[in-house]
Amino acid sequence: MYLLNYLSLQLAQQLFIAAGRFRTGQNLVGAKDGVNLLFRVPGSDHYTHNLPFFTIAVYLNGQRMTLLDDYIVVETLGSGTGYDGIIMNEAPFSDDHLTADYITQ
Repeated sequence: MYLLNYLSLQLAQQLFIAAGRFRTGQNLVGAKDGVNLLFRVPGSDHYTHNLPFFTIAVYLNGQRMTLLDDYIVVETLGSGTGYDGIIMNEAPFSDDHLTADYITQ
């Protein structure tokens, strides 16, 4: 009984921490000109990329894109610096809406 209560408390704490770092509906930064494929999360944020549990979820015009089929995740400042960008397989146009949900590191 005590172990069950402890695990429930531990899970609740983890969910609370994750909720404080969760970003939803964030506009990705980059030129939407039909040519540019690289987009970054706003500010100096870095997102958690820990498959199969957490990674960035990207939406183009409200439709969720699929990791590897529609975009890949990248560390724009080099290996080991933290995931902060994506590369789309097809470039969005100026009237497209590109947003993301992610958990910051």
